[in-house]
Amino acid sequence: MSQPEIKASSSTIEGFTSKDNNDNSTKEDLDSVMGLFENLKIEQKTMDVYKLELLKIKKDVLDTIAERDIEYSKYDELYEQTKIPTEKEIIEPLTEEENALVDKVFRSRQSGILSQVKNATVEYKDIYKLLPATWLNDEIINFYFELLSDRASKDSSLPSIHCFNTFFCTTLREQGYAKVRRWTKRVDIFSKDILFVPINKSYHWVLGVIDMKNKRISIYDSLHGKDEFTLNLLLSYLEEEHLDKKKALYDTSEWIIESPSNIPAQGNAYDCGVFTCTFAERISRQAPLDFSQKDMDTIRRKMVVNILNKKI
Repeated sequence: MSQPEIKASSSTIEGFTSKDNNDNSTKEDLDSVMGLFENLKIEQKTMDVYKLELLKIKKDVLDTIAERDIEYSKYDELYEQTKIPTEKEIIEPLTEEENALVDKVFRSRQSGILSQVKNATVEYKDIYKLLPATWLNDEIINFYFELLSDRASKDSSLPSIHCFNTFFCTTLREQGYAKVRRWTKRVDIFSKDILFVPINKSYHWVLGVIDMKNKRISIYDSLHGKDEFTLNLLLSYLEEEHLDKKKALYDTSEWIIESPSNIPAQGNAYDCGVFTCTFAERISRQAPLDFSQKDMDTIRRKMVVNILNKKI
């Protein structure tokens, strides 16, 4: 009777063993599935975290840009409030004594030399060219540019300059470099800051400015005309002058040639010479070109005083 029980017990034990194995396998499968699920949850959570982080970074960037724009706006506002205003240069009227002197000269009908400085001479017949509505001649312009050179040579705070006379560009244009090569035998133009070239084109005066320091050639025309030929002519002159005087090629590849248009314009047919002289006077002391047509009569009379006093 006991054996069947033993068998039965044995059988029962075997049965339980088989069930436990199945349960373990199922549990492992469930654990594996749950592990994958947890991994997916973690990955999803990680992606969500990444998204949140990216959104936060994006917000921070946008906030920074906004703050920067606000700060820049504040800086601009502060600059406008505190900047030193650019004052327009006032062309002072002549004194009573100066006006009396100019009127006396204009009323005089004398002949002969009125004023002389170095190689420049103005006669009485020339000074009448400074009356209103009159074209300036070579003598007036050459004398005035001589005064500019004299002022620059005596004031070290001003740019060093060299002024060609009114015949230079015409001779260069019509007869070539060979005819003007000796005009600078006593001056090294490459040691100067600025070269001035008063130019007459069919009864119209313009100013050529060769800025040696900034490698720029400009023609200041009060009628706002363009003259590429003369600009290139002056550039070629520099090359030939350097080859002749320095015995070496001169690299002009970085030079700029231009005809400025944002400059004062004349409103008639006869003030071009006064504009030309005034352009040079302002540029020679690095002053703004803030004069206009309405100043011309006053400037003409001031030029008479300059010529009489031999000083600008």
